[in-house]
Order: sequence, then C-alpha cells, then structure tokens
Amino acid sequence: MGGGGIMRKICVLLCVLGLLSLGASPLFAGGIINKQNQSADYVRTLNRNAATDAADIVAYNPAGVMKLENGFYTKLDVMYFNKEYSNTVPGFDEFESDEPSIIPGFFAVYKQDRWAGFFAVTIPGGGGAVEYPNGDASTASLASSIITQYNRAGYGIIYTGINSMKLEADSMDVGYNMGGAFKINEMFSVAGGLRYIDAKQSFKGEAVLDRNPANPASRLFGTTYDVDVERTATGWGYFLGLNVTPIDKLNLGLFYISNTELDFESEVSEDTAIGTTTIARLLGWEDGSKQREDLPGELGLGASYIITPQLRVEVDYTLFLENSATFESDRLEGKTGNSWETGIAFEYTINPRWKTSVGYLRTDIVGLPTDNKLPEAPELDADTISAGVVFSPLERLKLTLGALKVWYDSEEMSSGVKLEKDVWAVALGVQYRFF
Repeated sequence: MGGGGIMRKICVLLCVLGLLSLGASPLFAGGIINKQNQSADYVRTLNRNAATDAADIVAYNPAGVMKLENGFYTKLDVMYFNKEYSNTVPGFDEFESDEPSIIPGFFAVYKQDRWAGFFAVTIPGGGGAVEYPNGDASTASLASSIITQYNRAGYGIIYTGINSMKLEADSMDVGYNMGGAFKINEMFSVAGGLRYIDAKQSFKGEAVLDRNPANPASRLFGTTYDVDVERTATGWGYFLGLNVTPIDKLNLGLFYISNTELDFESEVSEDTAIGTTTIARLLGWEDGSKQREDLPGELGLGASYIITPQLRVEVDYTLFLENSATFESDRLEGKTGNSWETGIAFEYTINPRWKTSVGYLRTDIVGLPTDNKLPEAPELDADTISAGVVFSPLERLKLTLGALKVWYDSEEMSSGVKLEKDVWAVALGVQYRFF
C-alpha cells in the first residue's frame, strides 16, 4: 500500500478521535450540550422552572423574581461533581477517567415593588474536564490504526505495539446573564434580557508506539503521535420569561432562551506530522480554522403548587432546541433531536429556619445514534435523585446544602465499545439580602 493509502486510512480513523473537538457532554442534566445544574438549589431539587424563593431563579424562572421580597440579593454557589467515566474496548482493558469538576454560580438581584434588575454568571454548557491517564477508546483506535497501516505499507513490521497513551479534554461555556423583570399585576410578571457566552474547549492526546528493533527501517518513523488544541468562541443570545399566579397556591413559570451562535476557532500548540500532513489538519483543527457549534436554545415550563402551608410540589419540563442549532460536524450535523428532561420535587418547610427537599429528574437524549456519542464523556439517558436543606440562621441569610446521584443507561457502540458513566455531586450555596 502506498503513502496515500496510509493517509486515507489514518484520516478516517482520526475522525474517531476528532469527536472530542465537539466538547464534553453535560455533567449530568441537560441535552447534548446544554447543562441545567447551575445552582446549589437546583442540585437539591432538580426542578426550578416555577421556583420563586431565591436569587438563582434568574437562570430558570427570571420573571419569578417579582415574588421575592424587595431588596438587593447576592448568591454564591459552588458545586462539586465526582465524575467516573469509562469505556471498555474489545482487546483492551477498561479505560477510566475520574477527574472531578468544581462549578461556580453567582447571582445578583435588585428588586422593587414593580420592577427588578438582575445579573448572573453560570456554566450553561460543556462538561468540565476528563482525564484518561492510560488513554481511551479513541486513542486506542488511533494507535492501533497507525500500527496496522504502517506495518502494511511495504516497509516490513515497523511497530510492535502500543507503549503508552493518554488523553485530557476540557469544555466549559461561561454564561453572563443580564436582564430585568416587571410586575404587570398580581397574576402576571414578565422578564427579558441578554446572555453572553464565552466558550472554551481544549484537547490534548498522545499515543507512544514501540518500534521494531529488528527492522532498521523502523528508525525512519516516529514513536510519538500527539496533538494539543484549544478552541474558543463567543456569542450572544436573549431570553424571555413569564410568571403566572392564577390562584394563591399555584404558580406557573415559562422560560425561553434563544440559540447562541458559536464559531469556534482553533489554536494548535502541539501537532505531529504524518506524511505530508498533520494530525490537527486531518481532524479539521488546523491552526486558525473555524467550525460552527452552537449552544442550543431552551424552553422551560414549570408548575408549583402549595399542598399545605408546609408542603410544596413542583413539576418541570425542559426542552433543548437542538434541531434549531447549527453543528458543522459529521458527529452532530443532521443527527440530533430535541432532547428533554422532566422531573418532580417536594419541598417541606419545618419551621422559618429550616426547609428540606427531595427531587427526581429524567433526562432523555433524543436522536443522537450511539455510534456518534463521545466515548470520553458519552451523552446517556439518565435518572437522577436529589435531596437537600435550606438553613436561615438570620432573616436575610440563607445557606443551601444539596446532593444528588445519577444513574445512567449504559450503551454499546457497533464496534463493541461499552459506554458507562457514574456521577454524584454535592453543592453549597450562600444567599444574603442586604436590604
């Protein structure tokens, strides 16, 4: 086989590795890219689309801020996610990543009788970091393919095996929300604003091969194949909200956020030549190249009902508008549906200082074939449960503690690669009303 044949074969198999260029999937809740776990109160309830009790609702039910007491609120949340991802490849051991993620959230609200202004910094997309110290399905495929193709190129046995592999990737979309709300009357309030997204994806992969010492020609070939790429993009979107209270005990929330156009530009710091080209070029990540990968819009609905003075129930539904987004990649283009999630939460007020909650969430990834899911951080259907407390030691101070556990549906690719995830999280939030 000639050099051109080698390049064509390796190019095809590098596309498997290239799936990582599209960023990691959400930490646990959301669609293919979107992420809902943006606050500690979300972690403790999993349902916030009709909530009206804390400043974090600017990310879920912004029109609901008109139900808060007058004053200036700030809220700082920190969420710790323990992520254990694995993919099992036929002929190899199980590859694992257990890199945790720490996700912050900040919210500020200034509310008066008829109007309010707010600002928030959240992470509405991306999946944090993954680290596979021994490689994974993608690096194993890449390394095995290079060995096979060069050993069939007519130079004898060039490589005898894989010496080592490693892979690191990170994906984070930082969102800056700014907007306002207006109270029309006791039943209706509305909200609107803008969201600025600053997105960053990074990927570093390496495969080291063993040369055949018995073949002098092997010294003409390298042993290390690596690539280090960072991709960045920014974009604007808008959001609208409606809160309706038809009767005293019932509250309804409606939230829409638009698609955010993101054109990712690549910056390559490490690359390996393969013949007359390079790994980054074959992947479409050539330095300075651009690729469109939007953050899809969302439509959120929620209904909250006060069963007794102490007990509140909330039911939510969120639709991720992936079909309206543009994805310039073979992995996602034309292969997404509109993923969704639905859940229920119960909140019990013990006394003015203590409140407890439990929640359930079902996440369904629609349309994306198993073979198009990321081995490194697969987008899997899931069931999640949560619990938490809110403690108010002072009238103006609220402390939130929440925890959750996710159970994912494992899937198997046509190549035999088994995709699995295990995630749990704890979160702490502090809210203070200054006046």
